[in-house]
Amino acid sequence: MSETIRKSEKKQASKAHVPDKFEPYTNPFNGENWTIYTLAYDLVLGIFNILFTIFFREVKIRGSQYVPPNGTPTILVCAPHANQFIDPSLVMLKTRQIHRGRGRQTCFITAQKSLQTNKVVKIFGACVGGIPVPRIQDNLVPVDNNIEIFTPDLDNNPRLIKGRCKDASSPNFTKICTVKSLLGLPNYLGNAQISEIIDDETLLLTNPFKIENPKIVKLLTKGCNFKYAEKIDNSKTYQSVFDHLHTKGCVGIFPEGGSHDRPSLLPIKAGVVIMALGAVAADPSMKVHVVPCGLHYFHREKFRSRAVIEYGEPIIVDGELGRQYIESPRDTVSKLLDRVTDSLFSVTENAPDFDTSMTIQAARRLYQPKNHRFSLPLVVEINRRLLVGYKQYQDDPRIIKIKDMVHKYNDELFSMGLKDHQVEDLRTSFIGGIKSLIILLTRVAKLLVLYAMSVPGVILFSPIFIISAKVSKKKAKQGLKKSLVKIKGTDIIATWKLIVALVLAPILYITYSVTLIILYSQGNRYVNKIWVPFPNKFVQFIYFYALLVFISYSSLKTGEIGTDLWKSLPPLLVTLFSPDYKIQKIKEMRSVLSGEITEVCNDLGPTVFPDFEKFASSNIMKSDTVENSERIKEINDTLKVYPNRSRSGSVGSHVSNALSRVNSRGSLTDIPIFSDGRINDSESVFSGMSENEWSEGTPVTSTSEKVANGASKIASLVREQWQENDHDKAD
Repeated sequence: MSETIRKSEKKQASKAHVPDKFEPYTNPFNGENWTIYTLAYDLVLGIFNILFTIFFREVKIRGSQYVPPNGTPTILVCAPHANQFIDPSLVMLKTRQIHRGRGRQTCFITAQKSLQTNKVVKIFGACVGGIPVPRIQDNLVPVDNNIEIFTPDLDNNPRLIKGRCKDASSPNFTKICTVKSLLGLPNYLGNAQISEIIDDETLLLTNPFKIENPKIVKLLTKGCNFKYAEKIDNSKTYQSVFDHLHTKGCVGIFPEGGSHDRPSLLPIKAGVVIMALGAVAADPSMKVHVVPCGLHYFHREKFRSRAVIEYGEPIIVDGELGRQYIESPRDTVSKLLDRVTDSLFSVTENAPDFDTSMTIQAARRLYQPKNHRFSLPLVVEINRRLLVGYKQYQDDPRIIKIKDMVHKYNDELFSMGLKDHQVEDLRTSFIGGIKSLIILLTRVAKLLVLYAMSVPGVILFSPIFIISAKVSKKKAKQGLKKSLVKIKGTDIIATWKLIVALVLAPILYITYSVTLIILYSQGNRYVNKIWVPFPNKFVQFIYFYALLVFISYSSLKTGEIGTDLWKSLPPLLVTLFSPDYKIQKIKEMRSVLSGEITEVCNDLGPTVFPDFEKFASSNIMKSDTVENSERIKEINDTLKVYPNRSRSGSVGSHVSNALSRVNSRGSLTDIPIFSDGRINDSESVFSGMSENEWSEGTPVTSTSEKVANGASKIASLVREQWQENDHDKAD
């Protein structure tokens, strides 16, 4: 048996995956001509624009000068995939709005199941040129209940799977299973790919199931039923992308494979690199621009939140790289994949866990100069720099001390019901108390007026608020149950809020409008007080509909102002009713902590970033316009000085085991585009390379390392606690 396993692990010769030819293909989304498809695309984006204007309070763009103009084959590599369908929609909209609304028409690679099962997504996907890709985990179906699988030696050989039948017959694995197909455990506990079918009763997995989970250990020890999905043929998807690039289109992809709510990136799949290399290998005259695109959300699941989209400097894949790819597929893919991953890390924030993420955000607030409000893109940049510095010096005693101080400070803030930015507004003097009382009474009076003005819109829109909240929580729970990478399922909530609003809002307001017309025609004394200048019923319908929408949006904006006023009340109440010593204590804590953080940043900052002093002493990126692109570029260039910085995240290395599939038998079937629903503890790691090293073709050194239970333990602990408490209560 051991000899069979050793044979199965021998590597096959590498073979480049290059399209034999480009099929005749008319691309209506390349921007060369205005067609009916362009109208449909812009119409859908117009709907997205309305939805996002309502849902988001602010969306900022950074690095728009890096997006190539029309006529350039482009791949937008986007990450993190943190907000399900909102992510690609927002990127499409903002990319299109570049160059005064005549920017690129990005066609995203979309999970085929989403296009098939969700009618809203299907309609929008057809209008915006969505490229469907099948995911093997979406095809998992239960196998005959008569067949069970188990692991005879879970400790020493967890990859070896045995089968048995309850009626003592043979499972016939050689007939019902194929290599590279997928096995799934009950209750979405885990998936694993079949590496070899040894005999009718024995399978060998590419990677074992997560034996850290006691539920999985119990199932595999006693035996259980399973699900099965045949391997996926992605050749049509690859050909669609090749054709799209060959006709100078723009393709978008989230290479993590699926949406998630982790604080760091999931392993990047090799498919995006194969797309670029295969296209230029088939047409050496082509130059594909691979543009990294980072998405940053501030409270992504909440209504009226903020977001930043950041484009990075493109990686140009040309005919020379295509030639190298044909000659040495594995090495070329590994180098380019590592380079793409580095570029994604330069436009995203990646914390090893949520605790570190919250600490970094607190440190950024405490480090910023007094009475200065940073722009959203600059907040993102400071967070990223602090994370880079933290990863390099996380074992430094000063960093450990600061982290502990931040935790205590946050606990004190929570006990007083305050936010950090409100501490400076606290007063201890008698005169300060009088002023606070006057301000409090004034703001309460304003609140009453504003909330009274917002009541009509709240009443009109309340059915949508209630239904969307319930549906989104239900969908989050379902998504969490089916996913191996989600922690709370917050990446699903905002999407379903928007989908519910998109479907229900027109129905609700049509109902309201028809009701008003009926009441008006019947002479209702309340409705008749409304000024209606048109006798025609159809015109009245349009009039009432527009009036209702105007009232709702006005109430929304009024309520937003009122919410901001409401959030400003806690420091006034604390000033009036909390003891002076407690106020003085929290202010002293903030002052000391701010001094410690500033001192450590000033000491260690120059060792991480050569331009630290210039960055810290200037208001770089105070404005977010393209005119400041040179200053923005200075920051991005600084990050490239350290391409090999630590990238350890919640799932280990950035390069997935997908890369090992490049040296398969040469079929596009085996090249992963999206995730197969697994997170492997063993990942291939390829060192980063500088610009000069890459251009000179310096060979890259590859190693292999084990990630010690990081992702599964963090995720399982948080998920179990959340499922037992908050999530069940939400129902």
